[in-house]
Amino acid sequence: MLQLTTIFFLISFSMLAGIHYIAGHLFLYWRLPWFDIPMHLFGGMVVALGFFALRDLRLFRDSFLRPVVVVALVLGVALIWELFEVVIGMPIDAGYVLDTGTDICMGLLGGYLGYFVGNSLRSLH
Repeated sequence: MLQLTTIFFLISFSMLAGIHYIAGHLFLYWRLPWFDIPMHLFGGMVVALGFFALRDLRLFRDSFLRPVVVVALVLGVALIWELFEVVIGMPIDAGYVLDTGTDICMGLLGGYLGYFVGNSLRSLH
């Protein structure tokens, strides 16, 4: 049976993917310069919840899911995402460093919030 954290992760991931798909087709990332800020926040949350879902699959122990570890893993995913954007040829403008720093900070904040949500859901089991 699926755990509550896994169900929450699957719903959140589906929402994130759907919003990203629509935003790409409507060029929202280019039309609304602020749009990627909440997306990185939500993405960090989803990544953190993903680690709780992996725990539900018994790929991690409970002791592994500490705030520092989860947020560090979210940081790793955020850095890989930013590298991915460069590799696929996303335009680099004058504010690239500030934008990338903001993206990573929002991802980390989302990761912390995701840890809080995942930990709260885990205690409901």
